[in-house]
Amino acid sequence: MQDQKTVVVIGSGIVGLSCAFFARRAGYRVRVIDPNINDRRASFGNAGILAVCETLPLANPALLRQLPSLLLSRDSPLHVRWRYLPALAPWLVQFARSSARGPSLRSALALNSILQTALDAHAELATACSAVEFLAPTGWIKAYQSEEAFGSQSAERAALADWGVAMQSLSRADVNELAPGFEGVFAKATLFPDCQQVKNPGRYIARIQGACVEHGVEFIEDTVRHFHFADDRVTRVQATERVIEGDIFVIACGAWSKRLAADIGERVPLDTERGYHVMLDTRNRMLLRSPLFWHEKSVVFSQLDYGLRMTSSVEFAGLNAPPRYQNIDRTLSVIKGIAPALAELPVESRWLGFRPSMPDSVPVIGRSAHQPNCFLAFGHGHLGLTLGPQTGRLIAQAIRGARTDIDLAPFSSSRFASRSSSDATVV
Repeated sequence: MQDQKTVVVIGSGIVGLSCAFFARRAGYRVRVIDPNINDRRASFGNAGILAVCETLPLANPALLRQLPSLLLSRDSPLHVRWRYLPALAPWLVQFARSSARGPSLRSALALNSILQTALDAHAELATACSAVEFLAPTGWIKAYQSEEAFGSQSAERAALADWGVAMQSLSRADVNELAPGFEGVFAKATLFPDCQQVKNPGRYIARIQGACVEHGVEFIEDTVRHFHFADDRVTRVQATERVIEGDIFVIACGAWSKRLAADIGERVPLDTERGYHVMLDTRNRMLLRSPLFWHEKSVVFSQLDYGLRMTSSVEFAGLNAPPRYQNIDRTLSVIKGIAPALAELPVESRWLGFRPSMPDSVPVIGRSAHQPNCFLAFGHGHLGLTLGPQTGRLIAQAIRGARTDIDLAPFSSSRFASRSSSDATVV
């Protein structure tokens, strides 16, 4: 009987909570372990966009050709702390291999398959957790200051159209209407109407956690150090303060998953994209009706229930380096000079979070190849909030041994080891 078995979920972010909720709904006893149960995790700090249009992986031939200049430019959306470069090098090698035409296409196929049902999973989870109020059908704008910049992305738009992604071109007047706080800044934009917004990511996650508690999920505030094995199976986890037994184990602790995955024999090329945000006090003014990606500055603005959030791009420096807010502060200063409505908005807070990033942009989801009673659910990169509920639903199906909504083979932890050397040729 399922209710005689205990599922231990390691991690209480949106992915871990979703795994816990759907496993509990399937009839299992569920325990969630996290050292910071109520901490402000990665999904708390993002722009709140359910970005179901993001079928194209970051690893692609075009971006690979730009990588040297991105690494060297002071104004690049990509920042690498050079002391971290030796540790990052294996990830960069895999990123280069994943950027070849063949692997990049496989990544797009995988992302397309899971993104198609992501909103349905959010609706199911939000309804069950009384959290529908946080979801809004806003769409998502990608905006450009010039016609030339808009034209430079025509190949990407054509590729997205081929994948069936809905989009609409917006004129300057259209953008001014949807983004009154940025009036006159953008010449052209693309609206992705199927995307939605979580208007308060922190409260959304807290509501899901509360529903888990109401349904009998046990939360344990502790840090998992390693696994215990017996008869070639994981039988319990060793935490700092206690030993926690279980029948089935799910590693869903985001950027901290690599070490625990290695403990069960899974060698995954996971690294950490550090993402910053700045919260601006809008003084109760509506500056954006849809979240907006500013192409030239590579930042996202999102009007949340409690202010305007600006999120930065990518920094690689690992999990332990102290925050470096200079880059996002410098970008904000430049933007305030371009968008007068933002000039007087005070900064309420700054924040740093950690995105668990796979070099091919595809998360790891499914049963471990080395420990049959262990499951992996991490590596979602910029799509953690978008794919969290669907990942939880898929993991619960896999635990039951049921047919999963989509084929999980492309999300296997062993996919890098199985790729042929010919994939390394970039076309």
